[in-house]
Amino acid sequence: MERFTQASFKKEIEGLGDLTARHQTYLVICNPVSRGGKALREAVWLLKHLKRLGVRHEAFFTDYPGHARKIVKRWLDRVDVVVAVGGDGTVNEVVNGMMDVEGQSKTFAVFPAGTADDFCHNVGIGRERMPALDVLLTDHSRKMDLIKCNDSYAAVTVGMGVDAEIAYRALSHKRVRIPAYFAVGVRIVFKERFRNSNKLVHIESDTTVFDGKFLIVVFGNAPLYGRYFWWMPEAIMDDGLINMSALRPTPPARAWYMLMRCMNPDYRARRVIKEASEKFSVVLQEETFVQIDGEVYKYNAGDPLEISVARKALNVRVPKVTEVPVWSDEVRG
Repeated sequence: MERFTQASFKKEIEGLGDLTARHQTYLVICNPVSRGGKALREAVWLLKHLKRLGVRHEAFFTDYPGHARKIVKRWLDRVDVVVAVGGDGTVNEVVNGMMDVEGQSKTFAVFPAGTADDFCHNVGIGRERMPALDVLLTDHSRKMDLIKCNDSYAAVTVGMGVDAEIAYRALSHKRVRIPAYFAVGVRIVFKERFRNSNKLVHIESDTTVFDGKFLIVVFGNAPLYGRYFWWMPEAIMDDGLINMSALRPTPPARAWYMLMRCMNPDYRARRVIKEASEKFSVVLQEETFVQIDGEVYKYNAGDPLEISVARKALNVRVPKVTEVPVWSDEVRG
């Protein structure tokens, strides 16, 4: 155990940049049970450093699902930046809280502390604390699209089929989510052989209609999905389009092979149906689990999902340089 002192603090911050947003006011919201409780430690570290740096901030720890959304709506007009400390579920709640306030123009930021951290992986924020703090306190932001799903918003993905089934069945293993996802996935693929995974869905884009059984359908605005998989490699976070990647019923071994190959960003599977559109109309024709930014919901047969793009709806604090081209000007360049 290392003691936190003024000397150790000065040594830690030597590598930070100019911190051009240091004098802004921050609202920090932490989900203390995220990543098996590790988010609490990340939040304590962050708050300690904000205090030592003299950064104005208010901090709250959430007590129940939906709490973060309520906190944001109450405090948004008093701060410049809203920070989510947690995983993609916390990101989703905070984003929806901001979008609940009509005409809001505040900045959204993330200090990663979740299991998959899909949002952070896509925008280039790693789990190393000091670089993440540097991004948080440097005034460099981008306008990103959001996915509107009925009356709520998703920051990264809306998915149905086997991915949502795995997410649902892994919920009881919160403290070991990544190993649990893998173990549940192996069981569904090889032991159960997708017994309940293929779902009957009707999908309409601006130009095309898709009908029938699907093993998985994912709508997203970013290339990385599930932390490691390039399921939508063509997706850009500010191009005004939603990308869809879908797979029809597929033999288990072949599906598993394709999934593993998707860990390579250059892999393109011919069997994956690709579509990009400003909006999609989806009708679930049987009871289906749906994941929205990793949070699982159950929909009944006949329930519709109206999915549309909210163009550049959110100002997001991101690194100045990203390894993965997720912004329009990076791709054009």
